[in-house]
This record gives sequence, C-alpha cells and structure tokens, in this order.
Amino acid sequence: MYPYYRLKSKLLCTSIALLLTACGDSSPEKPVIIETPVAITIDYQKMIDETVSDTIPGIILLVETPEKQFIGSAGLADIESQEAMQTYHMMPNGSAGKKLTALLVAMLEEDGMLNLDNTINTWLSEELLSQIAHSDKMTLRQLLNHTSGVYDYLDDTDFKEAVLLDPFSLKTDAYALQFALNKAATFEPGAGWEYSNTGYLLAGLILDEVLGEHHSSEMRNRILNPLAMNSSHYGGVEKELGDIISGYFRYDNGEVLNTKALYENIGVADAPLVSSVEDMALLLKTIISDDSFISQHVRDTLFGEDNLQFIGDGSYYGQGIFKDILNGTSVYHHGGVESGYSTTNIYIPASQTSITAFFNCGEFDLCEIETDEMIHKILNNELK
Repeated sequence: MYPYYRLKSKLLCTSIALLLTACGDSSPEKPVIIETPVAITIDYQKMIDETVSDTIPGIILLVETPEKQFIGSAGLADIESQEAMQTYHMMPNGSAGKKLTALLVAMLEEDGMLNLDNTINTWLSEELLSQIAHSDKMTLRQLLNHTSGVYDYLDDTDFKEAVLLDPFSLKTDAYALQFALNKAATFEPGAGWEYSNTGYLLAGLILDEVLGEHHSSEMRNRILNPLAMNSSHYGGVEKELGDIISGYFRYDNGEVLNTKALYENIGVADAPLVSSVEDMALLLKTIISDDSFISQHVRDTLFGEDNLQFIGDGSYYGQGIFKDILNGTSVYHHGGVESGYSTTNIYIPASQTSITAFFNCGEFDLCEIETDEMIHKILNNELK
C-alpha cells in the first residue's frame, strides 16, 4: 500500500464514541457508557513515556482545565537525528484544521460577503462544475457539513501515487481537486451524510474567489494573528514560517517511511493547519466558548442545534466540528489522521477541559491501536 495524505473517517477524526469502545471494534455507532468512573489521577508524563514505542516514535500531550495544566512530550521528533520531541514542536494536523476553514467561511457569511445556502455555481466556473455530479444543486453549507454527496478525492489511488512521485512541488486545492472530477456522487445533495474531503477543497476555491486572493491570508488576518497563534501556519503555502517534525508511516512489510517531505508541500483547505498542541487547543476552545472572539451567530452557524447533522448514536457534525454526547456531556472535537501523523483535538465545555495530542505516526493499524488506547484512558479520566 502506498502512504498518502488521508484521514481515517471512522476513527480519531470522527466520533469520539469510537474511542470508548474496545480496540478493534470497527463500528462508530456503539458508544460505551462509562459506568462508575474510578477517581484516580493519571500521571500523564508517565503515560506518554510508556506509550512511546517502535510504532509511535514521539508524543506531545496537552490536558488543561481551569484547575490544572499538563503539557509534556516524550520520544523522538526525528528518528534519524535522534532529536527529542519538544512541547513546542509543530506538525501537520490533517482534518483537525477543517474547523479553521469553516470558521473563516462563517465569519465572511456574518460580514455579508457570501451566503452559505447559495449553490456553488455562484462562485465557480461552469467548466469546473460540469465535471462534478449534481453541482447545480450543491450549496456551500452542504460542502462544509458533508451532505453534498461529492466524491472524496482521497479515495482515488492516483492522488497517492502523484504525491509520492512529486513530493517537492506545492499542492493546493486545485491540484487535489482534479482527482475528484468526473466521478460518481455518493448521493444527491442533501440526501445523506458522508464524509468527503473534496467539499473543503471546493470551499477553499470559493474562498479564493470571494477574497480575490488565497484564503490563507485572511485566515491569518482574521484568526491566527488575533488569537496570537504564533506557532501555527497554513501548510505548504506558509511553510517558511516554521518547520514540521518528521512523521512515520509503516508499510505492511515493516518498512518505515518518513513522510515529512510530502507534507511540507501540501496546502489544502480540507487540512490547512500546521500547529502546536497549545495553539490547536486554543483554536477549538475559542470556537466553542470564547464570546469575545466568536459571535453567537458564527457559533450557531458552526454547531448550533439547527445546523447539526445527526450521524449516529449521540454523534453530530456541524461545520468543521463534531459533537458527541458522552454520559450526558457534550464533547466537541475534530482530529486528523494522515500518513505519519495523528492529531486528537477535544474540548469539553462543561468542565472547560482541553485534550490535544500529537503523535508522529499515522494511518496504519498498530499506530491507531496504540494511540486510541492512550486517548481512551485520558477521556475516561477526564469525563469522570
């Protein structure tokens, strides 16, 4: 199998309910109810030290509440040089960055610069739209909440091969989109829910049309700079602003590939963000709970009750954000899994708890099993 830029839509980047099931259970629709949580305090540094393995070279973990903060690292940022992982290190965050794209769209909508319920032919060319099934019925809102039915470009193996053959050229939305053109739709717009990264590529192109420039500039001006997210940048497009750690993908034959070179040059709206754990935690916490930065209108647009899509037992998707109800508690999240990198990003507003973890392995089974086990333990501890 070729390593490729892809998230696991049924695991870390989707329903946290799955993280509370036994390892190996492939169904995301059977959340485990935690019966009587044991009141214990986990030594998180010891946990990450013990979780580092041949499978997971390095970990960065942030667990923060109003009463406590843990931020720690373990293992290696780079195996070849033996560079130690540090808490300030940055890595590509995959689909955890979708919330950034959705937030910018919601801000522009509030300013009257676009309408989420307009069909995408309002902005995109007929030449492009003629190659996308049902594009005449597809709205911007449906792109962001995964109800458009548009084919997911990451399901095309040609994309994986193209990235491997040319790792050093910059790949933006238009490049990635070509692998989704002239493909059958999953369903007609509005007729179902199916995670599709292509919707965010199209949203990125729409943002460029509305703004008259690449949307990374407005993300920086409206969000990253005002929030002082100084350890964050738009992948590929702003790569001069910071180096990323190495990421490791393991083939079935045991061969390990460092995927850093691939991700240094990918900058797409479905996975725009390179960040630190502190910046990533701040972004989600701000979106969910900071009234001084996010208006109620923007918040309602992103995850208000009227804008949530029900996707399974206790699980919902808004725009760039998942919501799960676990033991009666609302949990907001969106992570990402790529070849060589895994991000978990969670916020629990009732207890003001942030949980953000970076692992420099991703998209192979052993990595998923070991990272899930750690997050399982943290969630059980913090939800008690």
